[in-house]
Amino acid sequence: MRSISRYLDAPSSGLLVAAPQDDAAVWRGDPIVVATTDTMVEEIDFRVEWPGFDFRTLGRRLMAINLSDLAAMGAQPRHALVSLSLRGTLPAVDVTRLYRGIAEQAHRYGCTVVGGDLSGTLGPLTLTATLVGRLGSARAMLRRVGARPGWVIAVTGRLGAATAGLRLLESGARPASREERAWVSAQLDPTPRIAAGRALVDSGIRVGGDISDGLSREVERFVENAGLGATIDVQRLPLASGLHKKQWPLAVTDSEDFELICAAPRARMRIAQRALARINLPLTVVGEIDRRSGIRYRNGTRLERVKTAGYEHFR
Repeated sequence: MRSISRYLDAPSSGLLVAAPQDDAAVWRGDPIVVATTDTMVEEIDFRVEWPGFDFRTLGRRLMAINLSDLAAMGAQPRHALVSLSLRGTLPAVDVTRLYRGIAEQAHRYGCTVVGGDLSGTLGPLTLTATLVGRLGSARAMLRRVGARPGWVIAVTGRLGAATAGLRLLESGARPASREERAWVSAQLDPTPRIAAGRALVDSGIRVGGDISDGLSREVERFVENAGLGATIDVQRLPLASGLHKKQWPLAVTDSEDFELICAAPRARMRIAQRALARINLPLTVVGEIDRRSGIRYRNGTRLERVKTAGYEHFR
């Protein structure tokens, strides 16, 4: 851990001890603690051979995917532990850029990097971050349970860019337009919706999550345990700039869009839309929960079929 000590933040409010000065970090408790962890593995989640690949951006992405989990709960980030398994042949400049990206993203969202671990590996690079956040109340959080028939479903931001960017990267082609550069950025350097998650909670929204595993998969999580279903209006999906209407499956079945999704009564959703408008982020109603099981995709007068339903590990 000595190699990353200069990237660790100065003690924040509530932080008593930070590694590596001691063996573990210590901080004062919050009213409600939220914790999450996520891992990125080389050749599974990223490839250093991608055109324009940069370790600084990779560090930001590691933090962003974990910050998005906190946003999906409506939590405020507090502290982070970062553990990396790196090859000994990795140039020192790349390691430095990786840690710099981690620190930049943490600072941007008020998160203190308090420690972690560094290990060598003969295999793929493996990057793990564990983030801890806070909630002011056990009642004021977003969860996947609690949706009711008649509630509307809405998503933040624009959809489909990250998958379009991934396909471009996998093809080996460099982005040739402003839209394509935005797609690649959405894949490599996503924006966690921390402020949006807090705004949803403050607006009284209680059912929500992020759609990093795909919008379709997240809607399923809202309804399947309650024996409900949902209808998604394909024509209302807010597609990213440069995508045409026929590419709507990119916004539904594929993953990596780190936007938030939520469900609420229509009147409550209007309150949330006004709140997100104040932070210049659209919240678009894209469907409705109903009593008929299954997820349906309405495109005008037609019902569309979807071949896949979001990302699942080991599939």
